[in-house]
Amino acid sequence: MKVLVVLAQPPLPEGGAPGRCAVALLRGLIAHGLEVKAIAARREFSARGEPPEDLPVEVVDLTATPPSWRSRLQRLRRPQNELCAPAFAECVREAARDAEVIHLEETETAWCDDGISVPSLVHVHYLVRRDRPLGAPWRQPFRHGLEVLLAERAAIRRHHYLVASSPLIADSLKQRAPLAHVVHAPLSLDPQYYSRASLDEPPVAGVIGTADWPPTAAAMRELVDTVWPEVRRRVPKARLVVAGRGTEKLGLSSASGVECIGEVPSAAAFLRGLSLLLFPLPRGSGMKVKVLEALAVGVPIVTTTAGAEGIDANPGVVVTDETAGLVEAASSILLDQHERLERGRSARELFERRFTPKPATEPLLELYERMLGAR
Repeated sequence: MKVLVVLAQPPLPEGGAPGRCAVALLRGLIAHGLEVKAIAARREFSARGEPPEDLPVEVVDLTATPPSWRSRLQRLRRPQNELCAPAFAECVREAARDAEVIHLEETETAWCDDGISVPSLVHVHYLVRRDRPLGAPWRQPFRHGLEVLLAERAAIRRHHYLVASSPLIADSLKQRAPLAHVVHAPLSLDPQYYSRASLDEPPVAGVIGTADWPPTAAAMRELVDTVWPEVRRRVPKARLVVAGRGTEKLGLSSASGVECIGEVPSAAAFLRGLSLLLFPLPRGSGMKVKVLEALAVGVPIVTTTAGAEGIDANPGVVVTDETAGLVEAASSILLDQHERLERGRSARELFERRFTPKPATEPLLELYERMLGAR
């Protein structure tokens, strides 16, 4: 079976979260014996670097151009249509001539199959309204958020085959598109980039994420202002490290035992230095890649229901939506190295069983076969 995968960013082991998952997606499909070709867009804000040499990826460099009245009108009809740029669209059309199935990864790629007769699917990573408030209509974030929301709606309405990264998203898609065929396929990571954490003393809790994403910023503020002071009172020798692009601009308090280090070169290396991922996410949808990466390196996780979305119940992941429960669980893990090691072992075992490339992509293989059978 020949599958064309369209990506909104290059698949990079140290790229953005979708790029890291895209590496595993491609390796999983190849492991199932599929003939895979990927087309990836690289824009001015994309992470630098080249995809692994063993992956069949063509990267198309796109240059931002000043918006014209024509492009503004097109975006009213086709919201978030940047990847319809001629340079990228032509590469997709050319590759589609030899494909039997088109896999559109993320809703940003959802217009890329327009005018192509090959059966296609869209993989929905998250739901816009669950992740971000639109805010005041006269502000730029409202306009951008509204366009992303409209693009999501168009993607769901236009495509008969939809893939969801979590059961929650799958249920929402089934309600919004009752005639569509919806499949749940979790995100995954390649284990070769995630060696095990040592979980040594002294205990270090941490969180990592992009502060521009409202749910992540809210979680970091809740952690530093509310959860951590109580944990620190119970575990005086523990430290908290906050990392990620833009986190130094959040104005987090300089409380005792808190360090804000900003962007780091490697999320995996940062997580390997932790004893605990502490992530009090108040809202959000879809799988959280930071949680998936903590599983991959064998670091225990304390988070909320939103933070653990799409993750199977497991001793390595403590889930509670109460501040007192977060404090209790985090303090216990930071105080007891034996508990850290046991929970870390369970986390890694869950990752290997469920979220490595081949098992995570099995539902996609079944969907591709269904798509071909329906032609």
